[in-house]
Amino acid sequence: MRHWNDRMLKTKMFISFSVVSLLIVGITCGIFYFKNTSDIKDQTFSLSKIISKQFSEMIDLYIQNMEELSLSISIDPSIQGILFDFYKATDPVEKEVVGYKLNPILFNFSYPKTYVQRISIYSLDNHLYQYSKRVEPKPINQLTPEQLSALAVSLSKKPFVSLPSYEINMDEQHTEKGISFIRKITKIPTQTIIGFVQIDLNVNAFNMVLANTNANEMQHAMNVLIVNDEGRIIYENGSDGSGSLQDNFDLAVLNRNDTEGELNWRHNNYLYTIVKSGYTGWNTMILIPKDVLLQKQKKIQEIVLLVGALTMLLIAAVSYFLSHQILLPLNHLMRNMSRVELGDFSHRMEYSGRNEIGKLSRMYNHMLESISRLIHEVYESKLAEKHAQLSALHAQINPHFLYNTLNIMKSISRLRGIEEVAEISESLAGLFQYSMKNIQHPVKLQEEIEHIHNYFKIQQHRFGSRIQLSCDIPPQLLQAAILKLTIQPLIENAFNHGLRRKKSGGCITLRAMEAQGILTITVHDNGDGMNDKAMTELQRSFRMSNALNSYEAGGHGIGLSNIRQRIQLYYGKEYGLTVTSKPDEGTSVSLVLPFVTEVKVSRNTGEAVL
Repeated sequence: MRHWNDRMLKTKMFISFSVVSLLIVGITCGIFYFKNTSDIKDQTFSLSKIISKQFSEMIDLYIQNMEELSLSISIDPSIQGILFDFYKATDPVEKEVVGYKLNPILFNFSYPKTYVQRISIYSLDNHLYQYSKRVEPKPINQLTPEQLSALAVSLSKKPFVSLPSYEINMDEQHTEKGISFIRKITKIPTQTIIGFVQIDLNVNAFNMVLANTNANEMQHAMNVLIVNDEGRIIYENGSDGSGSLQDNFDLAVLNRNDTEGELNWRHNNYLYTIVKSGYTGWNTMILIPKDVLLQKQKKIQEIVLLVGALTMLLIAAVSYFLSHQILLPLNHLMRNMSRVELGDFSHRMEYSGRNEIGKLSRMYNHMLESISRLIHEVYESKLAEKHAQLSALHAQINPHFLYNTLNIMKSISRLRGIEEVAEISESLAGLFQYSMKNIQHPVKLQEEIEHIHNYFKIQQHRFGSRIQLSCDIPPQLLQAAILKLTIQPLIENAFNHGLRRKKSGGCITLRAMEAQGILTITVHDNGDGMNDKAMTELQRSFRMSNALNSYEAGGHGIGLSNIRQRIQLYYGKEYGLTVTSKPDEGTSVSLVLPFVTEVKVSRNTGEAVL
């Protein structure tokens, strides 16, 4: 292997392409053919299942509408009143006159439903009143007294019964296919049977469910059947929509446990899928001729053979020229260089040969190490420079001079009776003293709360009673150690952004809780809140913040990104700051910190240690 690695890439590329390429092309073409053939079959079954399920659900909706329609007819007061008048009449002519009153009522029930062919009302003595959307010389599919007696027994167990489907030749070119549903009409409230209502559904209306102008060749060729458990075909669209309902389907197929497979029917081979309706008990079958799939397989076979032949000829012709190029190692090197371009310096070249690529890989790795080291040095230098700039800004003001000046202002104001100015001066002195002293050191939560109260006193002189501050912090959490100036900026943001338009009723709530060593401090205001666009922009600023730009607050003071960056730099990436807000419901900002109660200062460095 080592001898092989030391060979020139020109030789290795030529040998590798010559020996392996033809074998790979042959295997790839074979796998592609069998895989696509299998995929076509799987896609056919999947499509068939979707169509059969959708069709079955639509048929269930039709039948449910029929059941609801029959119930509406059976309890209609007008129909029940007409039946009572019918039984009171003694003269046959009078009975017919009474029965004709049913026509407008049955018309109103059937007219909105285009798939209802006719509605029939049977009296107990087998007298029939029928409304049909077609002009018929005589009643069609009339039930005999024996059939009505048998149905009365069946309807004593269930309210709704479907009758066997039927075919009627309306003329030489048209055949009507129908399904009948019958329900008993009972007297309200005694539930005594006073008649029967029969609704005939035109199954040709099911064709509208299958209508699809964008159907492909396979969907045009498929057969859709509805078969009951006895094997009788209730509906068949066929290739021309005129299948015969006199055929019975093979019960052995219906009794199979498989919902998909292959079968031979009417001397043709089909792929089939079956979906059984839990509502009607009917089986919806999709039959797709295998000839359609064989045509696709033949096309794929021709394409694979053509592509395979052209590919092998092309590889044989260009293998010599490709052997002169350092393809694979250079591609790997280019990918690594692309990662470097995006700022990822962690990937190294792994090549142990002693040829040109091996030397290039080692030089490339040394170059990345040098760049990483230089970037780290520049990074630390930049941080030091930023820290020095902040220190210089702090040093420009003499904190003792300003602090003493504010105390003088407080004393003069109290001597002259201006208590409000004295209180503001005292609070401002406390704010200034707290902010300028060891900002990088952690402090107790109680000290930060006192600082917040000083800030709030000043704001109260500005806002008056418009805004209230509520603190809900358990006493045992007041000794918790937190970074200085991490809560007060959140209170300031609530004043400046959340509650600035509040005329009254503004409230800022400060809460703290501890669970499993995690301290969560939440600042909530009942102000305007932020919309989705503002929240998205805030989250983007969190993602874009880093150690080099977190100090650049853009003139807005210590912002949310700065606080979040300070927490993560001090405690780790698992801690930080989260914001939740909804328009007109306010904003909540939560600080997540480790719960620590002791704050020590190192004697050597003067830095705080938790």
